[in-house]
Amino acid sequence: MKRMLLGILLACVTALAESAERTAVDAFARLPHIRAVSISPSGNKLAFISSSGDRNGLLTLDRTSTTAPRGVISDTEEFELQWCNWANEKRLLCSFIGMVNELGIVYPVTRLVAIDDDGANMKVMIQNSEAGIAQFQDQILDWTPDEPDTVLIALDDDRNGYPSVFELNVNNGRRALRVRERMPIRSFRTDARGNVRLGSGYDSSGEIHYFARLENDREWQRLAKIKAFAREDDILRPIAIATGTNRAFAIGDYQGRDALWEMDLNDQKEPQLVFSHPLVDAGSPILASDGRLLGIWYELDRPFTQYTDRTMHELMQAVNKATPGSFNSVVDYNRDETKLVIRAMSDVDAGSYYVLDRNTNRMERLSSAYPELNKVEQGRMRSIVYKAKDGTEIPGYLTVPPGLRAEKLPLVVMPHGGPVARDSWEFFFLRAFLVDRGYAVLQMNFRGSSGYGTEWFYAAHQDWGGLTYSDISDATRWAIAEGIADPKRVAIVGWSFGGYAALLGAARDSDLYRCSISIAGISDLQQLLSNARFFANYRIAREQIGRQTDKLRDDSPLLHIDAIKIPVLLVHGDRDAQAPVEQSTRMASALKRADKPHKLVLLKDATHQLGRKSDRLTLLTEIETFLAENLGPGTRASN
Repeated sequence: MKRMLLGILLACVTALAESAERTAVDAFARLPHIRAVSISPSGNKLAFISSSGDRNGLLTLDRTSTTAPRGVISDTEEFELQWCNWANEKRLLCSFIGMVNELGIVYPVTRLVAIDDDGANMKVMIQNSEAGIAQFQDQILDWTPDEPDTVLIALDDDRNGYPSVFELNVNNGRRALRVRERMPIRSFRTDARGNVRLGSGYDSSGEIHYFARLENDREWQRLAKIKAFAREDDILRPIAIATGTNRAFAIGDYQGRDALWEMDLNDQKEPQLVFSHPLVDAGSPILASDGRLLGIWYELDRPFTQYTDRTMHELMQAVNKATPGSFNSVVDYNRDETKLVIRAMSDVDAGSYYVLDRNTNRMERLSSAYPELNKVEQGRMRSIVYKAKDGTEIPGYLTVPPGLRAEKLPLVVMPHGGPVARDSWEFFFLRAFLVDRGYAVLQMNFRGSSGYGTEWFYAAHQDWGGLTYSDISDATRWAIAEGIADPKRVAIVGWSFGGYAALLGAARDSDLYRCSISIAGISDLQQLLSNARFFANYRIAREQIGRQTDKLRDDSPLLHIDAIKIPVLLVHGDRDAQAPVEQSTRMASALKRADKPHKLVLLKDATHQLGRKSDRLTLLTEIETFLAENLGPGTRASN
């Protein structure tokens, strides 16, 4: 079956001609060939999303037969397929996302579609009622495996910002109210038995509330209240119920890092520490379908999982031996957990998928996300540490074209988005493309990045253009001082917040960089706050960015056009719900008035992620041309 399936999947992909020197741009621009793999309750069927050009499609495969994967459903003109999962052995639920432009304000909406695994009996679940205008219609809380014809869904049916919980019939779309909305709860969690037990949400003042319901109790108890971004180290944030108990797993502080705790919802016992790490924050717990704790995820320079379940620990040890050099995780499993879907990923592999049969101890390979890319020919991420000007050690990554020493190379400095995010040891199509074209890439987890504890985050809180930017420019100077970068061939490139940092680099350090590229970036912080007022989380956004007018002006590249002395490339989609396209069009207009060298590339109907192949093909082509003009060609190892 392995050989047959690989042949079918690869036959769906147009072969790309590769020169001896570089890989075709299409191989990097493509959408993943396989993603969102799920397995049916019996384990006999698979569903996965594959792409062809700009379109995503759902395919299903009967593992017990030799028939080819069957196309089931795909993107529409207005909606893009996000994920699909098995509601029962025959029926799948699929999420679609689209962008709405209402009086110049772009925001996402989602729809939920049920369909049989052979493509029959397709039905949009929420329609023909007031609930049909709800913004988000795909919030599945519980797949209720003991009740295969229904799921639990959170739905803001009156569109007041506070959802109720409904039992949804996956065959006919009928709903039955299970839990009525309760302000200020905006999200719910169940106990893996179909009981809604946890709730959280923010109110109009920006305070975040946490609630719980005891076993067999219908009343909500408020556990905690905290102001957004406030430093309150004694708060535990419940995230999952220990099934059948009045205990919950929660994230809370331990020695300055997020740790996993177990808390008593009756408040009769002191919280118990489950897992902590001395260097980084604990991630989310890994739970079985019945609520058992299997392990905890965390991330150093690479991702790791601490398995608390002995059986799972031994199983994943065997998987790691079978697929060395990858971070391996279970992304789905069948009802009795005898058949597991494994995803193997690395810095040169966005995901290779396998099915592990625990009864036979055999692992069958399905396919990989970017089959045209040769992992051996890609540059590998190397962990680095550099000192900021105040002596703080900043972690990051350096990726060098294969076969080259890290000496006097053309360098792309690439700060990550967020800024409450982090760079990780994982595949990123833009970095892979730049390295393939002969440019070294430097990434850094500056202060303000997530995952490194309380002090790391708050050191740069509300300071986008201060300490955060300083750490980025210090990384550039470190690479030059170490002889890694050719000081005359350094560019700064970023996406989202990274695009903001790239524009700030052009305004503040035109002597350090030869050019700047902003992808869906921010140019005016005051305008960003102004746009946020149209959304329910406005006060939370305000707490993240800050409200000091003078600082916002000082840190906005749009207001410092005269200082820019290097060419700037701006790339933006006009359906960007996170960073409005006006952030780039206004920047381009100001650069034009000041007669500054620049180019604006607007992508029609493109989102913040530039989620179509055509968008990414344009992006990579424009970047390659722009860098060649301003940095010169990349460096390649001689044959």
